[in-house]
Amino acid sequence: METFCQTVQFYLKHLEDSVYPVMTEDQFALKLFPMYRYFVTVWLRNHNPEVKLGVIKSLKPMLSLLLPNDDLREQVYDYIPLLLAEYQGSLEALFITQVLRQILEVSVTTSTLVPQMQLHTIFTELHVQVCTKAPAWQQYSGQNLTEVVHCFIALARSCPKELMKFFLSQMSMSKEAVRVGTLTLIRAVVSADAGT
Repeated sequence: METFCQTVQFYLKHLEDSVYPVMTEDQFALKLFPMYRYFVTVWLRNHNPEVKLGVIKSLKPMLSLLLPNDDLREQVYDYIPLLLAEYQGSLEALFITQVLRQILEVSVTTSTLVPQMQLHTIFTELHVQVCTKAPAWQQYSGQNLTEVVHCFIALARSCPKELMKFFLSQMSMSKEAVRVGTLTLIRAVVSADAGT
């Protein structure tokens, strides 16, 4: 799938040189979306960790073709809960977070907000990545933390009020790890905004 998507990107960059019937980016995206939906709703539920990892890794190149399309972008948002559910499994969190970051950053650049009803779940699942110790089998926990911070920066740019409410609710928790994680995220978000 990655090779296919890269080939499509190459084709689209060299569209004017094409001798074959021309397909636009939107036409490719419309044909690709049913595959994306099938990957997320069927293959991602597979019990084999290698299949799950292959599916997650294939989503990034697919999303690079799907997210520029306004209509499909909003449909991609409908499948975010299925991605978030994978944090509970045995899949390396980094790869899930990278896909989520891609979706959230495009939502900021296109001003197409993630649905309000999904925000709390996104906040919560990402926050847990910061406040709990990564399982020993996860090799990329440091890189995942960096990706989570980028996700929160994108969320701060698209829905600052909701995010601050979430942070305030987390600060009232009795667990020190939760408060420290929250303060770390607030500092990262504020620093990022000061730098831009």
